[in-house]
Amino acid sequence: MKRLFNMKMSKGGSVADHLNDFNTVTSQLSYVGVNFDDEVRALLFLCSLPESWNGLVMAISNSVSGSSTLTFDDVVGAILSEEMRRKSSGETSGNALSAESRGRKMERGKSSGYCSKSRKGRSKSRSEIVC
Repeated sequence: MKRLFNMKMSKGGSVADHLNDFNTVTSQLSYVGVNFDDEVRALLFLCSLPESWNGLVMAISNSVSGSSTLTFDDVVGAILSEEMRRKSSGETSGNALSAESRGRKMERGKSSGYCSKSRKGRSKSRSEIVC
């Protein structure tokens, strides 16, 4: 059981290989009488994925409504589909939900509509206040 709970897919590893290892361990436990509910197996598998899969893990976890439950087959299907998508798009390490570039652009202030003398959005200095 310890092996199952400590199982982690290696970063950049194959989901299919990890799934085979996971199924081998759960089958061995089942052989000695330790069985897991389908939803528990699904959650254990999700928890065994590396951090680069956290976005998808959260999406799958949040997709379950009050009356439905996670099924192992649905989770495995979603994970395998995501792995194929990542391979086809050339993602290697990554978080599928991360933005390509963030923050302000380096060209800020150089656009034709920008006027450096504009006081829009700035507070007025006290010397300009007339009483």
